[in-house]
Amino acid sequence: MSKENEIPNPEKFGLPAGNVAYIRSVAADQLEEGVETPAGVDTLYALHDGTGRRLALFDNRDFAFAVARQNDLNAMSAH
Repeated sequence: MSKENEIPNPEKFGLPAGNVAYIRSVAADQLEEGVETPAGVDTLYALHDGTGRRLALFDNRDFAFAVARQNDLNAMSAH
């Protein structure tokens, strides 16, 4: 991951790392080789934990936030 696309560590902003999550849009053609995407989907939404590790990809932003909430994660949007 390049420095400009890194998700900032939550401690940098005074937030606890435990249950903070980030959701950000990802262009399907920017994903690493081997990641399959649904036909016709150009943008996916990546759910990351507080350390920046990608947990999941979704084709629907609202669903990504719902999954985060169901897993007791406080998700915020990262651009």
